[in-house]
Formats: sequence, C-alpha cells, structure tokens
Amino acid sequence: MKNAKHLLGITILGITLLTATACKQEANKTETSGHEQDANVDAKTAVQAKPEFKTDSIATVFQDYLHLKDALVQTDHAEAKSGAKLLADDATDESVKRIATKISEQEDIKVQRELFSELTTALKPVLAAQITSGEIYEQHCPMALKAGANWLAVEQEINNPYYGDKMLRCGVVQETIK
Repeated sequence: MKNAKHLLGITILGITLLTATACKQEANKTETSGHEQDANVDAKTAVQAKPEFKTDSIATVFQDYLHLKDALVQTDHAEAKSGAKLLADDATDESVKRIATKISEQEDIKVQRELFSELTTALKPVLAAQITSGEIYEQHCPMALKAGANWLAVEQEINNPYYGDKMLRCGVVQETIK
C-alpha cells in the first residue's frame, strides 16, 4: 500500500513537472550584445514564403482560417465569428463548412476554441493535398482543451489561439506541411 502511494506521488510529481515545463516562457534569458539582438530580430522577422495552392479557392479558405486563428489569439469572439463566417462561405469541403458555420454561430469564445480544434483537424488534409509551394506549420499546445490541441500557421513563432494572451507562446511546431 505504501509503495502504491509512493508510486502515485512520484507519478503526480512527474506530471506536474512536465506540465510546468511544457509551456515555460523564456525564463532563462541571457543578455546579448546589440549586434546579437539585431540578428535575433532579423531571424524572427524574416519574410517567410506564403504557401501557394493548386486553386485560388483553397488559398482563400486558408486565409479565412488564418483570420479566424488570429481573432482567437486576440480573444475577439466577434471577429472570430466573422472569420468563421467567411470560411464557411468559401469552403467547399462539407466538414470544414459545417464546423466553420458552428463557430460563426457561437457567442462563447471557449466553445469557438473547442470547435476550432475540430476545424483544424478537418482542414489539415485538405490543405496538405493542395499545397504546391511554401510551408504550413502545424503547431501544438499540450495543455489546450485538456488533451492538447493543434492549429495551423504560416510562421514558426507560436501564437496560441487556445489561450490568447494568457499563454500566448505555449506550444511547439509539431509538423511542417510542404
């Protein structure tokens, strides 16, 4: 019995440590010279090639998706509704259209974010089949929606749509779609 409690305690401690470090903000920043800082800024702000697709309609759908994602990052439910409405109008994939319509009908940002996870899952294979150049980054937050959730972006920098400014940088690039 003591061994079971001891093992449970160690397991809980391990999970706590993993959770705490999964979304750790850059706590161990070091000072750099002005030249090194300039190089870091240049690397972050370098223009990345936007992905191109086989059809303009898919490019429009992806832009609508990014509009929705950015609204969720800003925790702006009204703009998220607007972006989702555009996406629902432009999408030809029935699953994407259905989920985007649901998002556009929601007033609760929490529900919008839950549906956004489903939308990402439905849209990813559509985009992967249509991309002709550039890259899309599938990003993942292990803490979102209790089990973790993904989103798509054109930049490697993390801007978490599930937590907005509460945990803006929580996440990692999980896959690069080319």
